[in-house]
Amino acid sequence: MPYSNYYKKSNLFHGSMLNIMGTRLDAVMIGDESQLTEVWEHIIAETERLHRMLNRFDPTSDISLINSQAAKHPVELNDELWSILTDIQKYHKQTCGFFDVSLRDFSKVILDCERRTAAFAEGNISLDLGGYGKGYAMAQVQKILLQNGVTQALVNFGNSSVLAVGAHPHGEYWSIGIENPFQPGQQLQTCQLYNQSLSVSGNTPQHAQHIFNPLDGKYSAERKIVSVVSNDAVEAEVLSTALMVANEKIKKKIKNLFGNVKINIFVA
Repeated sequence: MPYSNYYKKSNLFHGSMLNIMGTRLDAVMIGDESQLTEVWEHIIAETERLHRMLNRFDPTSDISLINSQAAKHPVELNDELWSILTDIQKYHKQTCGFFDVSLRDFSKVILDCERRTAAFAEGNISLDLGGYGKGYAMAQVQKILLQNGVTQALVNFGNSSVLAVGAHPHGEYWSIGIENPFQPGQQLQTCQLYNQSLSVSGNTPQHAQHIFNPLDGKYSAERKIVSVVSNDAVEAEVLSTALMVANEKIKKKIKNLFGNVKINIFVA
């Protein structure tokens, strides 16, 4: 069950969802209680909708339907899924294949522009939007906040994706620390966010070898942490994933192509 509380002395609203898209979401918003309560309800409804749509483990989800049918025949996509998959296709090309939600070869996912369908050229293709979905959800949450006039907010999605709207009520930005999972108590970096998104990818002692390299077919075992700060939540999510497995040549190309983002790579 979602939780929320309002602290009248500071005009601060805190909402939390404990099990959404495989992780936890926390939102801190500054403003009027009745307004923020309504905004929080919108955030709950939207993230739950996206969870139902993008969860490949739910056999009734849109992604599960594509995964079960696209190797047999083209699957017609609604406008939102068409936009998502064409966006993923764009990032797949821009990262030279290192961002790949098929965990194999996204070039085998055939998108028909005229019919707006998706089909798989091989039977062993399966879409997993875990490296994209949280960023997309953050972008939708950002729209909800801005459309409802919320000018100060911080949203934390699983301690790996952060959205900052405006600044902390007692500062010029939101200050977010990134800890070294291999050295408890050691901080790798402090990010100062203002109308920006932060995404962090990496292995941890508890969650090792979970980022797949589609070009060599292996999971990354490096003790490496990648942080990306961008004005675009989806962009931050995609690049932090791709840069975990990209080789040095492609890392340089990505940094040049996305010159507006701040990228840091730490070897723990």
